[in-house]
Amino acid sequence: MRTCVAAGLAAGVLFLSVDVLAAPPPASAFSTLPEMSMVRLSPNGQRVAWTNDPGGSPLVVVFDLATGKDLKRVSPANSRVRDLDWADDRTLIISVSRSLTAGATTIAEQRYEFERYLALDVEDPSGAARSLLMEHPDRELVSGASLERLHPEKPGTVIMSTYHFSGTAFRQEIGSRISGGRKDSGWELALFEVEIKSGKGRMIESGSPYTEEWILDRAGKPVARSEWNPESRRYTILAKRGESWQSIYSAEIDYEFDLAGLSGDGASVLARSPRGSDRFKIWTIPLAGGEPILLYEDPRYDVTSVQFDRFTSAPVGYTVGGPDPKVVWTDPKLDSIQKAVSKAFAGKSTAVFDRSADYKRVLTEVESAASPPVYYLVDFGKGSADIIGEAYPTLAETTLGVIEATSYKAPDGYEIPAYLTLPPGLEPRGLPLVVFPHGGPYARDMGEFDWWAQFLATRGYVVLQPQFRGSTGFGAELFRAGHKQWGRGMQDDITAGVRDLIDKGVVDPKRVCIVGGSYGGYAALAGVAFTPDLYACAVSVNGITDIPQMAGYIREHRGEDSDTFRWWRDVIGDPSEQDLIAFSPSRSVETIRAPILLIHATNDTVVPPSQSRNFAQLLKQRGKAHEFIELQGEDHWLSSGSSRLTVLQSLETFLAAHLR
Repeated sequence: MRTCVAAGLAAGVLFLSVDVLAAPPPASAFSTLPEMSMVRLSPNGQRVAWTNDPGGSPLVVVFDLATGKDLKRVSPANSRVRDLDWADDRTLIISVSRSLTAGATTIAEQRYEFERYLALDVEDPSGAARSLLMEHPDRELVSGASLERLHPEKPGTVIMSTYHFSGTAFRQEIGSRISGGRKDSGWELALFEVEIKSGKGRMIESGSPYTEEWILDRAGKPVARSEWNPESRRYTILAKRGESWQSIYSAEIDYEFDLAGLSGDGASVLARSPRGSDRFKIWTIPLAGGEPILLYEDPRYDVTSVQFDRFTSAPVGYTVGGPDPKVVWTDPKLDSIQKAVSKAFAGKSTAVFDRSADYKRVLTEVESAASPPVYYLVDFGKGSADIIGEAYPTLAETTLGVIEATSYKAPDGYEIPAYLTLPPGLEPRGLPLVVFPHGGPYARDMGEFDWWAQFLATRGYVVLQPQFRGSTGFGAELFRAGHKQWGRGMQDDITAGVRDLIDKGVVDPKRVCIVGGSYGGYAALAGVAFTPDLYACAVSVNGITDIPQMAGYIREHRGEDSDTFRWWRDVIGDPSEQDLIAFSPSRSVETIRAPILLIHATNDTVVPPSQSRNFAQLLKQRGKAHEFIELQGEDHWLSSGSSRLTVLQSLETFLAAHLR
C-alpha cells in the first residue's frame, strides 16, 4: 500500500505536472482491469474491501487498516464479481454472476446471466463464502435476486427479493423461472429475510404476478410496492395497511414512476419521474393516499437518483445529471464532509462514496479529466488523507488526453451534449477522429476516465462521445426524443457531431472511423450503411446488426409480455414496422463501402453472438471487406482483461490500417 498522508484537509494535496511521453503506453496498460474497484469500508472503519482481476481470475481482497496486511483474499469460482458491501464488521456481501446456457431456440442460443449473493466471514479461517437464499430448489435456476436491505432491524440478517413459485402446476421450463411473474406463470416477486450465517431465507411477503418494486421501512419491513399489468396497461402503487394492501396511486400509463425508497419521515414513497415536464424530478407519494407532490428538482438537469444512507436508509442527497454529474447532499454531515474533501483536492473531481458508522472515516474517489481514479481514506480524527490504491497505477505518470464537455446542434435544432477527448501534445487541427457512441442506448457517458477513449487519444486520435437523443441525465425532452429513432434522429445526432468537427477543422474528413459496443456497435454499422461517404471504417463490439431478429430473440428469450420486450416494443418500435426493419444494417449491406471489424463475445447474454455471425456471413457473401473476431468465454461487458487486450490490440491495428 502506497501512502501519502496530508498534513490536514485544509492544507490540500499537491499534484505535479508531467512531461508528454515520447511513446504511448502499451495497450495492456488500458486493458488491464482496474487494480482496485468496488472499494468498500467496513462499518467500524477498520477494514477495506475491493476487487481486482489479476491473471484473469476475479479476486476479492479484504485489507486490515490497523495491521496493514491483507485479512482475506477470495476468488469466487467460475463467476464474475459485480458488487461488494458490508453487512457488518466481519461479513462481506459479494454479488457475483456467471453465464450459462439454457438451451436453444429458433432465434439463437439462450444464455442467461445467473446472479447470486455470497456472504463471506472475513474472520473465518476456512475462507468459504456462503450462497444466500438461492440454494432452495424452487430458485436454483432463477436468474437473480435483489438485495433490498443490508442493515435491517434484526441483526445477522439481510432482506432480499426474488421470484417465488406460487402456482399448483409447477412449470419446469427455465424461461418461466427467469422471466419472472407474468400472467399464469405462477411466479411472483417475493421478499425474504435471509440469515447471513446459514444463507437460509424465510419468506416474509409475496407480491402478485405483476409486482415490480418493493419499498421497505428502516426496520426492513415492506410498506409499499409497485405493479404493472401489461394486459390492462395499468400502473399501480400499493401501501400495506395491516395485513392487506391498498392502492394509493393508479394510472393507465407505463414508465411513470421509478420508485426510489421511503421518505425521511416514513410517511411517503420517493419516486423519480418527469411527469410531463422537460426534466426528471423527485416526487413524494403519500402512503395515506393522495396526489404526488414535487419534492426536489434541478433547474437545468435531470435528478437521476436519490442517495440513501447505508446505515439508516434515510434519504441524504440527490444525484444530478448534466455534463458534470454531482451529488447534492441534504444531510448536513455529509455535505460538510464533501466540502472539506473538495477543498483538500482542489482542481480534482471528488466523490465521497462510503463512510464509517461514526462519520470519522470516509472513502473518496479522486480523478480529473486527464487522470484515472485514485482512492483515498480520509480520517477526520487524524486530519489525514491516505492513498489506499489506484485504479490504473501504471498510468499514473502518463500524459493522457484531456476530456472536454461540449455541445453542437442537430439538424432539427436539438442541442446535443458531447465529450471530446483530444490527444496529448498535438494541435487539434486535421487529426484523425474516432466517433465513440455509447451503448444502452438509454444510458450516457460520464465525462470521466474512460479506458477506451484514453487508449485512442494516446494513439493520436480525437475521440467524440456524443450524447445523442435518448441519452439519460440531460433532460426528459432529449431522452424522449430518442423514442423510435434508431437509425434516424439518434443517428443524425452522431452524424452532426462529426460534421461539426470537420467544419471546425479539428479533424480530417477522410480519416473518420466510428467505433462502439452494444447499441454503439449498431450505431457504428448504421453509420457506414446509411452515411457511407462519411466514414473510412467501422468497428462493432457485441453490436446489434438486425433489429427484427434482435426483437425476436428478446420475445423468445424473455417472453411476449416481459418487461424487456414491452420496453423494446414501446420505446424502440414494433419489430414488424417497415421503418424499423429498413434501419437494420443487415438490410443495407449493399450500401456499405468501408471496411468493418466485428468483435463478439461468445457468452454474451444481452446481444446474441448470432447478430455478428450472421452479419459477417452477409458481408462475406457480398464481398465486403471485413474481419470477425470471437472472444471465447467472454461476456457482454468484456469483464476480463485478456479480452479487453484483444479488443484494443485489434482496434489499434485496424485503425492504423485505415486512418493513417
